[in-house]
Amino acid sequence: MTTKKKVRLGGLDADPQQFALVVSYTTEIHTFDEFGNPVGTESQPGQKVIRVPRGMQGPEVPALAQEVVEKCKKYIPASKAGEVEHLLRALADYEAQQNGGPQADHEDQIALQAAREREQQQMKRQQAPEAPPPPPPPPPPAPTAVSSKPKRQEPLLPNADVRHIEEYADQLYEDRMDLKVHGAKCILRVCTEPANLELLAEHDTLLGVLSRELRENSKKSFELSIAIVCTFLCFSHFSQFHPVLMQHQCGDVTMRVLEYESQRAQVRKEDMTRRQMRLQELGDSCTPEDKKLFAKDEKKHRLQLGRQNKLMHICLSSLLNLAEEISIEKKMVNRKMPTLLSNLIDRNQEDLLSVVLTFLKKLSVFEENKDQIAQSDTLSNMVKLAQHPNVRIALLALRVLFNLSFDENVRSSLAESGIVKLLVDHLRNPPFRHIVLRLLYHFSMDDKCKSLMAYHRDGMIMLLQLVVHFPEPRVGKDLVALVVNLATHARGAEVMVQSGLFPQVMLRVLKHRDPLLCKVIRNVASHEGVLEQMFELLQSESVRMSKWMHEFVRMAMCCVDNPDLLVEVLGTLANVTIQDVPWAELCEAGLVDLLTRLLVPSFSEDDIVLECVMLVGCLASCRDSAQHIAGSRLPVMLQDLLIEKREDEEIVVQLLFAFQCLLIHEEVRDVVLQETELAPCIMRFARAKNPMVLEYATALLKLVAEYANDNQTGEEGSPMWVEQIKAFRFEQHNAEWCRCIQRELSGGTGMSPGGAYNGYYDDQDSGGEEEEEFAFHWAGGDVGDAQDLASRDW
Repeated sequence: MTTKKKVRLGGLDADPQQFALVVSYTTEIHTFDEFGNPVGTESQPGQKVIRVPRGMQGPEVPALAQEVVEKCKKYIPASKAGEVEHLLRALADYEAQQNGGPQADHEDQIALQAAREREQQQMKRQQAPEAPPPPPPPPPPAPTAVSSKPKRQEPLLPNADVRHIEEYADQLYEDRMDLKVHGAKCILRVCTEPANLELLAEHDTLLGVLSRELRENSKKSFELSIAIVCTFLCFSHFSQFHPVLMQHQCGDVTMRVLEYESQRAQVRKEDMTRRQMRLQELGDSCTPEDKKLFAKDEKKHRLQLGRQNKLMHICLSSLLNLAEEISIEKKMVNRKMPTLLSNLIDRNQEDLLSVVLTFLKKLSVFEENKDQIAQSDTLSNMVKLAQHPNVRIALLALRVLFNLSFDENVRSSLAESGIVKLLVDHLRNPPFRHIVLRLLYHFSMDDKCKSLMAYHRDGMIMLLQLVVHFPEPRVGKDLVALVVNLATHARGAEVMVQSGLFPQVMLRVLKHRDPLLCKVIRNVASHEGVLEQMFELLQSESVRMSKWMHEFVRMAMCCVDNPDLLVEVLGTLANVTIQDVPWAELCEAGLVDLLTRLLVPSFSEDDIVLECVMLVGCLASCRDSAQHIAGSRLPVMLQDLLIEKREDEEIVVQLLFAFQCLLIHEEVRDVVLQETELAPCIMRFARAKNPMVLEYATALLKLVAEYANDNQTGEEGSPMWVEQIKAFRFEQHNAEWCRCIQRELSGGTGMSPGGAYNGYYDDQDSGGEEEEEFAFHWAGGDVGDAQDLASRDW
């Protein structure tokens, strides 16, 4: 987020008391997001006092006016030099009248005003010919240096001087309410000058008196409450004054005012509801007088609500500044501040809504506050505010919803309120795009919301457009994470492939090698029906990307040092399981050499090893590519990997599947069984407790037993492959009988195969040493003959 400040001139005026020029200006703070799009604008009014030397003579005024404009060019543009000169002449005339004799202050003001009017009339006469003639109906006259100054209104605050602060404080002790209000306004006028705040904070009794008056008389005078709370607000803008405010309980009395006004609003609302129901009950018997009386009450209620909105806005602004300290914020939460704020989000005044939403955004980052805020009525009102015409209010509402959307139950409630469609519509507006992408990412974690988002085809296409036209080489994380999640949904992946932008996404992956964008391709390819559409699209004449898999192989060979991208590329290739893939061409392009390099023990991370093994399974399912595997070192490396990764059940299952695919082809089967000692490894995994590992190990063991031939013998005296496997399978299917035989061999009491047993085989994990394969127990035993067992048909 970046900000730019711009100062706009509001008006120029002369202050005869201070013998100075008063410049009113407005500082506009424009906020831009990371894409350079405007997010919001905030205006801060200000005032600058330019003191001028006394005793000015007529010839000196133009030079002095030019000097003032040059030194204050940040606030006064060069085009206002004439207006500055006329104001200086007015001050010089006023000083001349003062030197002529003593006059009352009122007469001084009249003389100064007359001088101003004379100067303005003179400038109007001088510049009148330059103004264009107004067409009928006559518009306002063209702005000039004098007419641009807005018409002066009655000042909101009286003139006050910090040197008379004791007099203003004494007025707060008066019995008359108008004197109290005047004293409070004078103190507020002094506080509008930041340079005076430090002096006022050091005053012994000032803040204490203001706090007491607000506590005792806030219900009696609205103007007094406004003036005192505004004074607290001036102090609360600076963190160094927060301890002083808390010392005099300024935050406590402000919170009391807020609570009281909230209760008063609730009572007034209930009263208006009763009157409306009474009017509806009358029906046709309702007289015009009754309707007129109700309209009058309704108008009165609106006026009261408008006045109350102003007071609550100032109270909340002051409390929000004080809540910078976590300890103070906890005190406010203990007094039900989240509930009070939730009750105010149905108001219409934009300033009040802005501070309420800002406060809610601050509080909603804590779990205990979130539970108080996330009520059904509050969430529905928040969704309505997200559609507010004021961009700043809509953005604040979306940010509050973002903080609440970390909760799964809140996301479910919001999805039912139709927020997904609202967010998709907001994607078209650049100021909302950043926060909308984050919100949609949260919703994309739920399958139900994925279906809703995939239903809005325009939104999906818009997301792909943002991906394709993203200005940086790497797509923004918020955007690409959302697309990754949507690609895990079959309907969402299908919309992406059919959008017409998918080939451009593929080209961006090949050009910039973005790992997260490659994950999108991988997730799309994981859906069986969508995979066929994707493959046909990329093979079509209109797209001409038939060699995309070859490019993926080259990209994998170049990014061995980039594991994030490598695992996505390998995973994408492993997901392409259709029949038309030219696996043999990919092997010739270097895929087998890449896999041989990556499967070196302890060379790659487990996630890369898993993708490599899955890719070997895909290659093994094709006859031509399986021959490339048989002619490499991969079979032996896979066996070593099976022993090394025996604790990782997912890798073990994929390895067993890869061996099973390799043994299907006759020309590959002999090579695999000759170069590896597969049977002992498989028999070890055939005892696994994991049902998936047990299923694949048993199937592979059966396949080895069916296709092993008599030439596969080991050293002299060792059993053949078929004999070992048959003996092992005999042990598996006759475990109870084997326990009885083993007890007799070990000198125990014999028992029948059908009786109870507590022998050596009762608990395979309870022995001190790891149990060997059954086939080797029978070799050389005196109870049975291993050769005789191997020759039997089990």
